[in-house]
Amino acid sequence: MDIKNTNISKITTFLLFTIFFAIGVATFKDYGISVDEEFQRSNGFYWLNYVLSFTPFQELNNAVALKMAQIKGFTLPSPADDPYYGVTFDLPAAFLEVIFKIDDPKNYFYFKHFLNFLLFFTASIFFYKILLNRFANRYVALIGTLFFVLSPRIYGNSFFNMKDIVSLSLLTISLYYCFKLLDKTSYKNLLIFSIFAALSTSQRMYGMCLPISFLIFYSLSVLSQKKNLNDFFGIVFFCISFFVFLTIFWPFLWSNPVDNFLLTFDHMTHHYFYEKIKLLFNGTYISANSLPYNYILTWVLISTPILYTILFLIGYIQIFKRFILKFINIKNKSYYYDLWRGVNEKKDLFILFNITCIISYLIFFSISMANGWRHTFFINIFIIYISTYAFYRINLNFKSILKRKLLFGSIIFYLIFVVYKMVVYHPFQNLYFNSFFNQASHKYFEVDYWGLSGRKFLEDILVIEKKIDPIKIGVASYLPLERSVKLLNKEERKKIEIVGQEYEKAHYLYSNLISEVDKRYNDKYKIPSNFSKISEFVIEGITVYEIYKKVN
Repeated sequence: MDIKNTNISKITTFLLFTIFFAIGVATFKDYGISVDEEFQRSNGFYWLNYVLSFTPFQELNNAVALKMAQIKGFTLPSPADDPYYGVTFDLPAAFLEVIFKIDDPKNYFYFKHFLNFLLFFTASIFFYKILLNRFANRYVALIGTLFFVLSPRIYGNSFFNMKDIVSLSLLTISLYYCFKLLDKTSYKNLLIFSIFAALSTSQRMYGMCLPISFLIFYSLSVLSQKKNLNDFFGIVFFCISFFVFLTIFWPFLWSNPVDNFLLTFDHMTHHYFYEKIKLLFNGTYISANSLPYNYILTWVLISTPILYTILFLIGYIQIFKRFILKFINIKNKSYYYDLWRGVNEKKDLFILFNITCIISYLIFFSISMANGWRHTFFINIFIIYISTYAFYRINLNFKSILKRKLLFGSIIFYLIFVVYKMVVYHPFQNLYFNSFFNQASHKYFEVDYWGLSGRKFLEDILVIEKKIDPIKIGVASYLPLERSVKLLNKEERKKIEIVGQEYEKAHYLYSNLISEVDKRYNDKYKIPSNFSKISEFVIEGITVYEIYKKVN
């Protein structure tokens, strides 16, 4: 690429990242509060209080204890009873909430939404650097980064999902430093990778995939090139550093690192809280602890833009085919053999290995999950990488400049279509289903499982009802509507009273069609006959919530 084109691509990249950041800053207050945010806030203060107990900062500790006492009513068990969640994001966010004296619920939830988006924005920059490192083409790296950012569900979650998007973001940064290490083994690179791998793992156990894969690929390198044994002490240094940083970043490990780590792994494999939870999947209610083999694959397929999926399949087949041919052609009697030709092929195989092992692990070990594929959003890193690889190879195969321009033009046109869809869904991009499935999605799959629509529902009610004060609202749903009240203004909060399933007290009912029980056999959320539906919120044929009013 000549100097002129390089400068143009740099300016284009800078402008697109600037636009992305500006949109995030302008819209982060548009999103509702999710079902887990109160727990995540409590989790941060619980562990901040634990860390401060080892310090002399009594005044700060008292302020944290006061915050903890004010947090009530979340669905999950308390952090003391369910201490397995990472605090990479929650603890610093809690600390900043105290330091900046953010006391209004509306403000501290919006503050965390901004921090969450900021971390995802940073991860998108690192993802661009990953692709540029691999493909050495700024336009290809930019297209791949647009795939990454313009994944509607991921983008929507980047404002309010403080577990899964934080995990994805930290894993992205960790992968970048892993690639740097594959380029050059040095103590500096080993140290930086160990830090981010530990941060990623402390947030969610799946972060272990990168350090484990790195050690496996190092072992394969030793088999092919005995000179790599020179790095043995560096690898020992990495393992020790990783374990030390993992313990530092994860306060739950402080009292008993090995046993608590194993307890967390068991918790991740079989989440006991999910035993009583039923999920609507493909029209049937299933247990969150007994998922069908096609659960993850189906959710990825129906909620990912179809072009990304097509490119992923093409790229996966190409990389896998190349690996098989390499494996077959290895000469058993040779003292030098390898499964890759050069570091770039090694990176491709590294990505292929990770996504294949993770998906296989999820399927064959029936890992507990809830609410779509949000627990494994981090695999989108590997999906988009392989999709970008396919785009890169197709572009290389087109010798004609006209064909390459048509390819880029087609991709840009599709991305504009995705942007249009994201605008239509805003601020509910997390409900996105691709065009092949969205018409039937609300009947066969869970839609608003995060409960983000609660804020909009309450705003609708305040417009509809001007006479009654307070307005008593029943909830014909598993999700706690009272949390959404916190995003209203102080005066508006006083006008709302949530009465839950005490429907006889309610003036209005809210239903976002989410149930933790099988509605075919359990009428827990059945709408009483003296309530009539007066309105509903629908996006592209998908019913998000319904409003019912008492008729007598």
